[in-house]
Amino acid sequence: MFHGLLALLTRSLRQDARQLRNHVFRLCFVGFIYLSLLFASITAGMYGAPGLQFFKSIALLNEIFITCAGIGFFASAITEEKEEETLGLLIMAGLNPLGILLGKSTSRLIQASMLLIVQFPFMLLAVTLGGVTPHQILAAYVALLAFMALLANVALVFSTICERGGSAAGLTTLLLVLYATTPSFAPALTAELTRVGFPQSTWYGQPLFRLLEWSAESSVYWRIHWRIMETGFNEPIISTQVVTNFVGGLICFCIAWLVFIPSTGKANSGGVSRGLVLKSTSRMRLFSPGRSWAMPLAWKDFQFIAGGYSFAVIKVFAYALLLVATVYVNYTWGGNGLQWGDIGKSYVLLLLAAIGIEACILAARIFHDEVRLQTLSSLLMLPRSIPYLAYTKALGCLLGLLPSIICLCLGTLLLPGVDVSIAMETLIDPFTWGIILGVTIFLHLVALLSLFVKWGALPLAIFVMAPISLCCPVWQLLFLVVGRGAVRDSMGALAATVTVWILMSLVCFVFQMMIAARLQELGSK
Repeated sequence: MFHGLLALLTRSLRQDARQLRNHVFRLCFVGFIYLSLLFASITAGMYGAPGLQFFKSIALLNEIFITCAGIGFFASAITEEKEEETLGLLIMAGLNPLGILLGKSTSRLIQASMLLIVQFPFMLLAVTLGGVTPHQILAAYVALLAFMALLANVALVFSTICERGGSAAGLTTLLLVLYATTPSFAPALTAELTRVGFPQSTWYGQPLFRLLEWSAESSVYWRIHWRIMETGFNEPIISTQVVTNFVGGLICFCIAWLVFIPSTGKANSGGVSRGLVLKSTSRMRLFSPGRSWAMPLAWKDFQFIAGGYSFAVIKVFAYALLLVATVYVNYTWGGNGLQWGDIGKSYVLLLLAAIGIEACILAARIFHDEVRLQTLSSLLMLPRSIPYLAYTKALGCLLGLLPSIICLCLGTLLLPGVDVSIAMETLIDPFTWGIILGVTIFLHLVALLSLFVKWGALPLAIFVMAPISLCCPVWQLLFLVVGRGAVRDSMGALAATVTVWILMSLVCFVFQMMIAARLQELGSK
């Protein structure tokens, strides 16, 4: 039964040890920590406890890394084998489900853990800057390892159940949101139950309140930022968060083991999933794709990547419910009745975040199916140029963002004091265009990296973008110029905005040339 149990795990670890890019990535991460440490030591006289400030920034970076790894790295452990139709070959080779899970998921967990372990000795240098102790650093890294174990196995469950990596990543993201917001709602729910007189001493009341307490203390975000980062921290390293996260990860691994055979027993075609696209023979044929447009690639990407008409309707209803939820929260917790100005600001910020996330997902998927199914060579044989093919695919994805953009424009009507003059000032505001420049660079980077890696283009882009944003002299000069008082008048703001436009055009041109060259390389194989 356990013959060859560790064969795939051993092979994965050996392959990771022999690949130069993995060691280079870890070395670059350590180099980024060294640059941050150097920056903290240079600016030590500007603020108190520079070691603690440096440690907070690196801990936040690790949290972002683990979160992105859970969405893009761990969630594709089994789904990538399903999409490539190689899972049956692994079973035919004599590997049992436990061996496959250990080799595909636990190996990734060990590889990601190595990135935390390799930076631990360098983080001890933060002690020399003052404000942090070795006990705090050790407690933070143990908490991060426990969180990584939980997230990897939660993603493994969804990767085992779901047929596509996008579905597994979406469900993992939903659980992450609940995990992150639990420390905020659990104490409020406890206080509300106490206020209404819910019995705490009964056989069902004690476990309920204990569960709420554990759920509040099980979040790594709450543990690090509200416990470990406090001055004079002297709590045990093995906390409730560490125990619950490790135990939860073990339980999720067992669940993935139990559902492996029922979830992977059905063979699939491995083709492109229709997603939410409805058939023309269904009752809701109004939202079916219909006939192809004059630009078939734009039609295909709008229907099968952006979701088509049905997903557009779903998004409109979802954003309407988001507005209702925003109004309800403002009315319930505001205390001063309905404040439409605050509602408008909150709603617009939420929509901007949703549009950003949706754009990043579309950028990561725009060439994914062509690369995975190896259809780029056939696509390039069409009597069309590479720029035409790429721009029409981008147009189809942008049409998928249209419902979100319309809801955003309607949401700005709720903002207080919005008129034509304020809109014109916003259009020539260099800081606004600086943010658009950063988002544009990031989306191009995600699309480019998706042509080099099968999974994880989005988290990889985050970790490529972070050092660039902190270390690039052009970026620093841009924000220095924008922050000066000389650009506060209209002519100075317009000149700075034109400079940002020129820089944006140059950067987009360079990235698009790199994407075209990579497409040509992949299509010629």
